[in-house]
Amino acid sequence: MAVKDQKMAQIHQAAVQEFLKKGLDAASMHKIAESAEVSKRTLYKYFPTKGELYSALIDELLDRVYENQLQYTCDIPIKEQLETIVNNKIDLFMSESFLNMSKIVLGEMLKSRKPSDEQLERMYSAETLFVHWIDEAKKDNKISSEEESEIIASQFHSILKGQTFYPVIFYFADIQMIDKKGAREMTVNFFLNSFCL
Repeated sequence: MAVKDQKMAQIHQAAVQEFLKKGLDAASMHKIAESAEVSKRTLYKYFPTKGELYSALIDELLDRVYENQLQYTCDIPIKEQLETIVNNKIDLFMSESFLNMSKIVLGEMLKSRKPSDEQLERMYSAETLFVHWIDEAKKDNKISSEEESEIIASQFHSILKGQTFYPVIFYFADIQMIDKKGAREMTVNFFLNSFCL
């Protein structure tokens, strides 16, 4: 890893811990620099304000979401594709770094600190990628439901996140308590039985 990339990773990790502990408003750039083992000058060189550092964390969160997408493929059975999609999403939702960043962003959004318009557009686009996958599966006659693709995607995510992401993000369960295999099977079976008959 290049020196700059290593420093950025250290800064991001330190910022996540500081923002989790204190929230954005009370967080200390001095403490972030100290925890990241970089000088304040280096920190301010990359991130002149806490707001810019927070924005960079949102971008990192969105990058993780985009990396997790799958294109529909006609020659792979839909069940197999669904299992891959669900496994990828569970791995993402259950990663400690993703959960921590999500807690920070959700907390700040509840304080009316919304992401930038560009980031909101990226969030919307990330959601539509799975909708596009559903559209392609419909064209291939693998999904028979006449429900709108957006509704199918919403129900799919409700089932999956309800068993994995939400219990952890709202402190109802620890990561270790999540039955990943059961969540995968239930989500895939729900989708196939509800939309592919």
